[in-house]
Amino acid sequence: MRRVGAVVMLLALLSACGAPARTASSVSRAASPRVRVLHFARGADRPLETTVWSPADGGRHPVVLFSHGLGGLPSQFAPIAATWVAAGFVVVAPAYPHTNGKTKVNSADVRRQPADAEFVLRSLRGDPSVDLGHVAAIGFSAGGTTTLGLLHPGHWSGLVAAVSIAGRRPSSAFGGKPVPVLFVHGDQDPTVPLAAGRAAYKALPWPKTFVTVPGGHHGDYLNPGNPEYPRISQTIRAFLLRTFTQSGAGGH
Repeated sequence: MRRVGAVVMLLALLSACGAPARTASSVSRAASPRVRVLHFARGADRPLETTVWSPADGGRHPVVLFSHGLGGLPSQFAPIAATWVAAGFVVVAPAYPHTNGKTKVNSADVRRQPADAEFVLRSLRGDPSVDLGHVAAIGFSAGGTTTLGLLHPGHWSGLVAAVSIAGRRPSSAFGGKPVPVLFVHGDQDPTVPLAAGRAAYKALPWPKTFVTVPGGHHGDYLNPGNPEYPRISQTIRAFLLRTFTQSGAGGH
């Protein structure tokens, strides 16, 4: 496993729904990930600018499909995404067309985002850097709801794990091959109450784990420098590595 060094990053305060607020902090990472921005579109009104972070050593890697929240952008989650890249994953993060931080947010469009996410995966077929047979979906806030919406009947066959961070139960039904799911939620979240996360957890019939963040608000524990960040980032990483090992995929 790589030794990781520290790099200081200064990030602006972000939308309470789209991304947790960040302050100057020290962020652990391996050699800088390779970053690409790809431009897909699922129709004229559904552009899907997608940021892809890949391990610098190249090769083919399992995938983390990350979904931002309302008013968020993939770039706001670069620090925690870097921990997944350091663990041996390619992180694929679309900016959803009607909920990202550069557009007028339409919260009703969240129900269409699971189809956007699957479209992005299909668009990556033929890319030699991604193993689309081993995919974990992770999302924050409305992105957590998007992630849970991916667990529908007939879901992506390569989906082997999911992580909902401060998400709600999706409008669609759960179904298809069971996928282990990790739920993470702050018990003081004023935006998506803990009870909403618990309701989603209760509705899921598959193997699942619920991690409560004591004193956690709406994703503040995703910020490097927050006292709970080391525990939560390690919990997510360990869940990914354990699940992918069980599924026969790689990872460091």
